[in-house]
Amino acid sequence: MANRWLKLLEAHVEKAIVGLAALYMFAMLFFYLVRSPNTVEYQGRKLTPGELLEVVKQDADRLAQTFRGGAPEVAQVESFSAKLKQLHSGGIFAASSGAAELLKPELPLASVWGPKIEMPGKEAEEPPASVALRQPLAPSKPAVRTGRSLVLRRSLRLAGPGEIEPAETELAEEAAKPVETAWVTVAAYFDRKAQYQEMIKAGYAPFRAKAYVVGLDVQRQEMLSTGEFSEWQDVKPSAAMPKIELVEPQFDDQTGELINKEELRNTFDLIKQYQPLLMQPPFYAVEDGDFWEVPPLAGYEDLEAEEEELAEQERPAPSIGEGGRTRIVLAPSAPPRGPRGGRSPGGRGGEAGPVGRGPVVPARGESRDRKAEVRKQIREQLNDARRLLGSKDYRQALDLANRVLNHPEASAGDRTKAKRISKIAERWLKREERQTRLAGGGVPGVALTAGRTAPRGGEREAFELVRHPETSAPAVWFHDDSVEPGKTYRYRARVKLWNRYVGRPRPLKNPEGAKRAVIAGEWSEPSEPITVTPSTYFFVTGSRPPESAGIEVFKWRQGFWISERFDVGVGEVIGGVRTVEIPEWDEEGRQVRAPVDFTTGAVVLDLRFDEPVAERWRGQNGVFSYRERTSTVMVYLDPADGQVRERVMIFDRRDPTYRELKEQEF
Repeated sequence: MANRWLKLLEAHVEKAIVGLAALYMFAMLFFYLVRSPNTVEYQGRKLTPGELLEVVKQDADRLAQTFRGGAPEVAQVESFSAKLKQLHSGGIFAASSGAAELLKPELPLASVWGPKIEMPGKEAEEPPASVALRQPLAPSKPAVRTGRSLVLRRSLRLAGPGEIEPAETELAEEAAKPVETAWVTVAAYFDRKAQYQEMIKAGYAPFRAKAYVVGLDVQRQEMLSTGEFSEWQDVKPSAAMPKIELVEPQFDDQTGELINKEELRNTFDLIKQYQPLLMQPPFYAVEDGDFWEVPPLAGYEDLEAEEEELAEQERPAPSIGEGGRTRIVLAPSAPPRGPRGGRSPGGRGGEAGPVGRGPVVPARGESRDRKAEVRKQIREQLNDARRLLGSKDYRQALDLANRVLNHPEASAGDRTKAKRISKIAERWLKREERQTRLAGGGVPGVALTAGRTAPRGGEREAFELVRHPETSAPAVWFHDDSVEPGKTYRYRARVKLWNRYVGRPRPLKNPEGAKRAVIAGEWSEPSEPITVTPSTYFFVTGSRPPESAGIEVFKWRQGFWISERFDVGVGEVIGGVRTVEIPEWDEEGRQVRAPVDFTTGAVVLDLRFDEPVAERWRGQNGVFSYRERTSTVMVYLDPADGQVRERVMIFDRRDPTYRELKEQEF
């Protein structure tokens, strides 16, 4: 049975395949020859492949033409934020739905006494585009003062309300070391009343017309070797001046709203609180040298002369190192205790401490042995005084030195040694007392003007501003400690004020002015030239014809003047490094020797011996006349400004500065 079906399938399979092939061929002929080609529906129409390509190309050309020449339609969308702002900015004074104002700008009198009560803020609204920013007025012609001091370079940062703290960039170890610093202070008066009137004229609201000083911009010129001044150069503020971080306004690009309103408000609060420090910044804490004073502004020209007169009454000898600055008088105190608990020399009743002996005055006719014993005691007192200097017990050293000075049996040499010890002990005692006084001030490590203290605990006016004696205009000043000793400069300054319309473009005629937090003013007139106090002096004191001249060089080191003699010839530099005795003693009473750089940088260009010079001579009745003498004349190149100068030996020997330096030499 199975074989029969298999044979039947084999007999007809070829016929079935031929039939299927014929059927497929007839289907293809029908779809491609009888029936139309395939179509695609596009934008509601049925299109053949050829038609579809053409329609798509036309639509693409039309779209490209629209982008090239046409403008898109702008949809009118209502600004809900602006509507909300307008709704709430009206306040209680805005009428709603045609109703009358609820409150008037001026309320009726509550009683029959007093003026009308005005609602604050209502009268202060400025019309749009009604205010022109006013540039700060130029300050008065600057007054300048220079000095050279041993200072503690500590800077301050105004961090927040009532907070004054050391700047973060300060290195504590370096700030604790006294540094020799040459400085210039530039000061001028700024008429805030006139500035107020100018702001009112410019359309400022009265409560925004008060000027708040941010600081000074200062430029200087340096005198060249030709005698002319260089171009104006910006001066970097001294680290002594308090630092405050100024914030610039930031606006939203889309809405134009002020983003950092709170930061600007905080910065303005700091500026208002610390106006005294920003207008009249304190100077460094001065350990020795020239003490800071107000530059000779109008009304303060005679301040230095008055203090010099007081200083002469307080101590016998003037000081070049202090330059006529504020003197400190040592107050009398109880005799200090000795190192082993006994009373130091200088106690009442001739008591002697463990390191010294009281004066012994030999009677007339005493033996030589007794006198030798007295001389031995004097020498021991001098040795003890030196050891006390080495152990930094300056008060006992001063007491012992004064005992020798007042001893009737002390020789001239003993008194010279005692005077030297006394002078050094006095200087160190005064330095310690200044440090104690500064430590009790309001700002740690910063010396303020005498009679003024720093703000504490958020006080706004903790010290009185220096003002013009007639106009009451406050002074503003700037410290420059980037100067070079011996060079000559002149300065100009301009005031920087806080922009009272920062972040408020609506009232300004020029809205761009609201993007500036600080406005710089007009430049002042140039100051008078000033030569920075040098740290070295040199004088012609001798000669060795025909080769060299004797030069005495004075070097200011750690508050003391040290001198050394040099023989120089033509083409040589005056000065050099020498190992000399310095005003320090070790614990054994031996004086310390250390290298000191006496280099002046001056180059000798010519030496003329027995040169005729005209000397001024004061004759009878105070009449001056001139007489001709011969002297050694040295011509040299001044390194400070590159100019050629000369020094005359007979004039240098009688120079007041030379004599003063000799008195102050340790």
